[in-house]
Amino acid sequence: MTQSHEGEQPLAEAAIAFAQEASLGMPGSIKQVADFLLSEGTGVEQMSMAQIAARAYTSKPTLVRFAKQAGYAGWKDYRHDFLVAMRRLEADRARQASVDINFPVDEGFSVGQVVDSLRRIHELAIQQMEQTLDHEALERAATAILSARDVAFFGAMQNLQRGKVFASDLGVIGILCRTPQADEAAAVANHLAAGDCLIAASYSGRLTHLPLALVPRLRERGVTIVAVTNAERGELGELADHVLGFAPLEHHHAKVGAFYSGACTSLILEALYATCYARRFDESRSRRESVVAGLRDLIPNDLGTAG
Repeated sequence: MTQSHEGEQPLAEAAIAFAQEASLGMPGSIKQVADFLLSEGTGVEQMSMAQIAARAYTSKPTLVRFAKQAGYAGWKDYRHDFLVAMRRLEADRARQASVDINFPVDEGFSVGQVVDSLRRIHELAIQQMEQTLDHEALERAATAILSARDVAFFGAMQNLQRGKVFASDLGVIGILCRTPQADEAAAVANHLAAGDCLIAASYSGRLTHLPLALVPRLRERGVTIVAVTNAERGELGELADHVLGFAPLEHHHAKVGAFYSGACTSLILEALYATCYARRFDESRSRRESVVAGLRDLIPNDLGTAG
């Protein structure tokens, strides 16, 4: 297959179509390449072949094999067509969202323009959650949490911090949810068994690093897995009992920040907490009022009065 030009759009579109098919139906390293390309989009333009192979946890020969299975002479030709088609796809998404999700700010932006870009991203996150989030999966996930003997949350970096907020909310209504750091995750995992529940958050859905690398072991042990991830699943979604997904519109590496995926993850966790609250409304309200009253008693009536 040769490189596509302006009049050969179907050839370029076929490059994305092959990646989508490989992501859904091919095993092993070919799927890893496809998943990475679809999550990174035009971000791969800034990466060398070696960088792409490393970040997809594969090798340069595998990239060549991927391209040949797609009908191309080699990786360079496939990469060209993939980028041609992906630029059009991402431009369409940006027009629909009226903001560039990966680079919502630019040199010379005023504070007002920055705030407006972030507002648009949050509006898009809400829209995508309304369209993509499986309501029945949300109900089942809440049931799993409410019926579990033990609950834990696994996530890395910003997702871990979002998990801590989620766990704090659950704690107010009487549900203990542990949120271990990577080096503490194995100890927490050792205490989880059938009848327990793990909420795991990852935009990419990869299980390469701790604590998410422990998910397959917990699945085998009968722990109920709730995944908060992109709607095209990935490893985490494939192993999960309940998937709370959102559209994968953001690059994995090439971006200013995780504004979109972070907003989607936070919204889903808030919806999950609110569903748990609603399922035990009277008990939840009573517990929350008790906690608030206890905190109020710790605050002096007049902070300006000397002792």
